[in-house]
Formats: sequence, structure tokens, C-alpha cells
Amino acid sequence: MVKTKKQKQAVIDEALKRFERAEEAWREIYEKALADIRFVDEEDEQWDRDARDKRKGQPCLTFDKISGAIDQIVGDHLQNKPGIKVVGAEDDDADTAEIYEGLIRQIEGRGNRAYKTAFKMAVRGGWGAWRIRHDYVDSDSFDQDLILDEIKNPFSVLLDPIIQTSDVTDARYGFIFEDIPVDEFEDMYPKAKSGASETFDTTGNMQNWINTDYVRVAEYFRLVSEDRELGLTQDGQVLFVDEYPETEFVKTRSAKVDRLECFKITACEVLEEVKEIGQYIPIIPLFGKTSNVDGKLVTRGVIRKARDAQKLYNYERSAYVESVALQPKNPFFFTPKMVKGHEEKWRNFNVSNEPGIPYNPDPESPTGMPKREPPPQMSPGLVQGMQISADDIKAATGIYDASLGQRSNETSGRAIRARQQEGDTANFEFTDEFAEAIRHTGKILIDLIPEVYDAQRQIRILGEDDAEEVMEINKPVFDYVTGEWKNVNDLSRGNYDVKIRVGPSYATRRIETSEQIGQIIAQNPEMGQIIMDIYFQSLDLVGADEAVKRVRKMLIKKGIAEPTDEEKQEMMNPRAMKQKQMAQQMKQRAAQAELAKREAEVEEKRTKSQVEKGKLQLDMAKFQAEQREDFVFDPNTGTVRASR
Repeated sequence: MVKTKKQKQAVIDEALKRFERAEEAWREIYEKALADIRFVDEEDEQWDRDARDKRKGQPCLTFDKISGAIDQIVGDHLQNKPGIKVVGAEDDDADTAEIYEGLIRQIEGRGNRAYKTAFKMAVRGGWGAWRIRHDYVDSDSFDQDLILDEIKNPFSVLLDPIIQTSDVTDARYGFIFEDIPVDEFEDMYPKAKSGASETFDTTGNMQNWINTDYVRVAEYFRLVSEDRELGLTQDGQVLFVDEYPETEFVKTRSAKVDRLECFKITACEVLEEVKEIGQYIPIIPLFGKTSNVDGKLVTRGVIRKARDAQKLYNYERSAYVESVALQPKNPFFFTPKMVKGHEEKWRNFNVSNEPGIPYNPDPESPTGMPKREPPPQMSPGLVQGMQISADDIKAATGIYDASLGQRSNETSGRAIRARQQEGDTANFEFTDEFAEAIRHTGKILIDLIPEVYDAQRQIRILGEDDAEEVMEINKPVFDYVTGEWKNVNDLSRGNYDVKIRVGPSYATRRIETSEQIGQIIAQNPEMGQIIMDIYFQSLDLVGADEAVKRVRKMLIKKGIAEPTDEEKQEMMNPRAMKQKQMAQQMKQRAAQAELAKREAEVEEKRTKSQVEKGKLQLDMAKFQAEQREDFVFDPNTGTVRASR
């Protein structure tokens, strides 16, 4: 905690210096990414200003062929999103790892828009981001949840530039900032300084932080290293010694530990210090296609390499439209004698429905009748140029006609799928970078979950098929074997690793499974009787679960399928179930009796200990009194009094 004015000023000075350093390091990347995004998403940005000025009075049209490629890449990603898989470091951690994975899936489900927005920005400009935070479930609750927050404007994020040449986990600081109008800022923070004219001592570039129109407010995250003592318990847990002073440790050692701090600041003061947990900066960057040029990070989206081809295509199409518009109509050549007396019909020829037009033969004319001239031909070079530019856009984006569902030179299904996969392969780096980003997200979540979900409570977890399950965690249960209490589904125990699953989503795999099993059943109806329950499980139908139960009952009776424990219990006759329940009740009563006996023994020992403690105190008081001549011990009252 920073409490003194001097400590707070040190935070401001450090933050402004780091902000300026990060802003300079990311400036070129941000400028290029922003130019790419504007090229597609803002009107008239696909024309250079000089080219537009030179074509005043001439058509400057936009025929956007890049947006379709972007939509294809994003749509394909949404159907094949990578997923986080949690793996326990030891066999005993497998069950808890499943809870971790289901909880992370639930967190991701709530924050799906954060992933989607960041990926769309990375495909466009090569840069996106999201953040992780924790907050209370309700206004009247002490339970907290982890939240994936969407960052709509990734250019409001500045991270430690070290991640440009190193791993993202090496980041030591980060900023998320917002420029707030002065009047709104004064309503939010009435005691804070808001005017650029106010005098205060600080460093850094002030002009970008405070002016007459707005005040920049930033969340400043930083990692602070501190020396702490680690202890290893007899059951293998690694704990901080100062947090568990009564615990006996097998061995201890000192270690450098990172502690996360967060401050909400302006350029002049610390507005508030936000309580944070964890050992990572909770801002996750998402890059596009990356490279390193002379020690500098280069990240780009799908737009950058296609911009010149798109500009050229717009110019050629506009020239084509202009050329067609300026071509004269297909005219008739005739002498005045040929149309004499029929002038009105010839004048309204273009708007008339008359089947023919009368004329007067003119023997003095070489043809003797009106003659129509063919229109001038379009420039073949212009048409060919448009085709070349369109192909250049496909090559730059990696998305061809087959990927967009259009017919091309391919005729067979295999050839079409191969061409579609070319587009997926050409742009797979976007998905790979996304997988790396959610791998880092998984590490942060695993680090935070034991701190946030640290009390006994019920949580919702999601299965791979998006089926919800309510799970009770950190529940104390008495172990009758050891005679000790332990927590069931204890999220604070164990070590876990993160793996990334890349491929079709569960819904896509389910559809593919149902299609393939359907084909197998159609070709071999006898096989359908054996795998009919699996087939119904793969169908997304109303009542499919009930159909599975009925089919499995039939398969179990025929001896084709093995019943699960739950099915065995359902199939037991009422008498056997009653006997089993009675046995369980007797076992429970015996356990309760044993527990009561042990509690009585503990209470008896505690009572005896108190009696012995009282006798000892009495003897000590008597002994001390007898050592003094002026005092005597009164056995009737159990106190010491003066002898005279």
C-alpha cells in the first residue's frame, strides 16, 4: 500500500516515465494498425487524397473486396476456436483439473465477446487485447467471480515493450487508459485535480494527459518483487511461512515473489489504489501475423498487403464506369429525306414500343436506308487490369473464390475442399496467435482461481458440450478413516498445466459425427442396432436424451451395452434398493456414533486438561505465597492475603 504523499508521487513519476517509453515503442505498430482498420471500416479511406483530388468531377467509387476475406477468416475461426485444457501435474489432481477446466469454460462463455472483438481487430490491424479482472457476484454478496473484459479500443492499451522481443509473461507493467471529458471527470472525482492550469510537481509528457477538454485516467498495473519465505508441509503443500505461522514445515527457503499492484491515476495524482491479486499483468495482447525486422516487432492483419491491389482495383473499376458512361449511344445515320414526315417517331424511338420505324428510301444515298453504327469497343487492357487486380487481392489475403463458396476452376469435391483449405492454411497464423494468447489467459486464470474461489460455495461449470453443472467447492467433510476434516473439491491444492486444443468446436464435431454415423447405419443397418445410442447422442434434437435412455435400456437387456453405475442402480428391484439404503443408513449411523465417541473423548481430555491446569495454578500461587513472609495462602478462598 502507498500511503504517504511521497510514495504516491513516486508512483506517478514512475508511471509517466513508463507510459512515455511504452508509447514511443508501440507508436509505429499502432499507427499502421489504425491505418489498416480505417482503410476498410471508414468511408472513402480506400482512395488516396491526392488521387481523389486529381479526379475531381470524375467517379471515385469503392468496390471493397477485402471485407469478404476478413469475414471469412473470422467466421472460420468462430467455428474452430481453440480451447483451454487443464492438466493436473499429479494423478490425484485429475478430478480437480476437470473442475478448473469447467470453471474456465464458464468464464470464457461469459466473456466470449472479449475474444471475438480482439480477434476481429487482430485480423484487421494485427493488434487486439482483452483483460481479466475479479469482481463481486452481486452487490449483496462477498463471493467474487473472474471476468474476461472486452477491450473495444486496443489502442487504449500500452504494455511493457519487452514483450516485443520476449515472452508476454515477462511484462512488468501495463496501462489501460481513457480520455474523459473534464465535466464528467469532476463528477466522478470531485476532490481530484482536473485543470491543466493547476500547479503540481511531476514528470513526463503532460500535454497528452490534461488539457481544457479532457483528463486522461489510466489504470497502471505493475509487478513488485519482494523476498518471502516458502515452506514445504508434510503433505507436499508449498505455503508462505508468514501466512501460516502455526503450521509445521519440513523445510523452508527464501524466494523472490512478484506481487501485482494497480493504481488508478492521472498525471498529477493517484485517484485510488485497487486491490489486486496474482503474479501476472492481467492484460492479454493478441498479435496478427508477426515478424521481426532489425530487432523491431512487425505485426499485421490481412489488410496491409492487399491495400495497393484494392486501390488499383477501385481506380480501374471507376475508370471502367466512367468509360461506359461517356460512350455515345449506338447512333443511326440517315439523310433528311429518309425521315421526312416521320420525324416524331424517330425522335421518340428510344421510349416507344412501336415494333418498327418507317422511313423513306433515298436513292441518292449509298445504302438507300438508315444505317446503325456499332458502339466503340471497351479497352481490353482495362478489363484485363481489373481481373489482375482482383487476383492480386486474393493472393494477398489468401482467400480465393472457393473459400467464399463461389465456383472456380475446381469441379470435384476434393479439389474444392483443397482450395478452401488453402485459405485456412494461409491464414492459420491468426488462429495460432490466438491459441498462444488464450494459453497465457489459462495461466493467469489458474493463478487467480484459488485466490478468488477460496471459500465454500456453489459454482457453475460447463462441460465440453456446454452442459451446465452445479459444483460445490471447498466443502469441509470429516474423514472417518483418518479422523480429520478435509476439503472436498479444494481448489487451493494441486499444480496444473495448460494445454490448448485446436480444431473444430464441439458443435461442429457433433454434426460431423452424426453425419458419419448416419452414413454407416445407411450402409450397414445391423450396425445401427449396436451404435444407435451413440447416434442419438450426436443429434441436437428435442427429446434426444430420452431417446438415448430408452435405446440404452434395450441394448442393456440384449447384452450389447454395459450399464453404468447409475443405470445399475435404476435397474435394481425395489427390495434390493431398500436393502442397500438400509445398509447405507446403518453405515452412516455407525459413522456418526464413532464421530460422537471421538468428540466425547476429545471433550473429556479437554476437561481433564483444564482441571489439571487449575490445580497447577493453585499450587503455584500457594508456593509463591509461602515464599514471602508478609503473605499467606488462604485455602478456603484459594487466594493470597497479608499475614497481618
